[in-house]
Amino acid sequence: MAGSNTYSTVVAWLKVVLPLAALALLSTLFLLSRTPDPDAALPYTDLDVEQLLREQRLSRPRFAGTLDDGREVTLVGNTAASAVEDPNTIAMTAVESRVVLSEESELLLTADTGDFFMDQQLVALEGSVHAETTQGYRMETEEATFAMDRLHLTAPGPVVLTAPGLLIEAGAMEMIGPEGAVFLSFTGGVRLLYEPGD
Repeated sequence: MAGSNTYSTVVAWLKVVLPLAALALLSTLFLLSRTPDPDAALPYTDLDVEQLLREQRLSRPRFAGTLDDGREVTLVGNTAASAVEDPNTIAMTAVESRVVLSEESELLLTADTGDFFMDQQLVALEGSVHAETTQGYRMETEEATFAMDRLHLTAPGPVVLTAPGLLIEAGAMEMIGPEGAVFLSFTGGVRLLYEPGD
């Protein structure tokens, strides 16, 4: 009987002591925990909130239209934001434009950045401007301007144009396309290298 009585007493005490010990452990967790640091609450956030409020930025914007002769043109960027000094100007990054030249031919333009002047329907490209047609003509320059309402592309600085068997280097270039045609004009120390095929 004494053993049974001792066992019951131990169990009774454990029923009281163990919950109290658990409460003590929990209270020490809360008491010893550090005060939250508001500056460290979002350690991976690197956003300029004021800039976001000032700018209305779009991701993957797309503009489409037709030239004066009905050919289609599209303009796409990685990001776009309205310019602070001129609400009619849209500043874009990673610009890509496609212009239909004919049923069999397209012109693809790419650049690091571009400004779309909506009131003038002009796009000014800068930084590694690259133009390529489906026929294999390729142009490289650092600056170019093209129109969204007519076929008109100008490169005011040094330009290099390559094609199968053809190399042209010039100080400037202009491309126009009246009535479905495409004409190229080179100026400023033009250098032409032609290698006829076999």
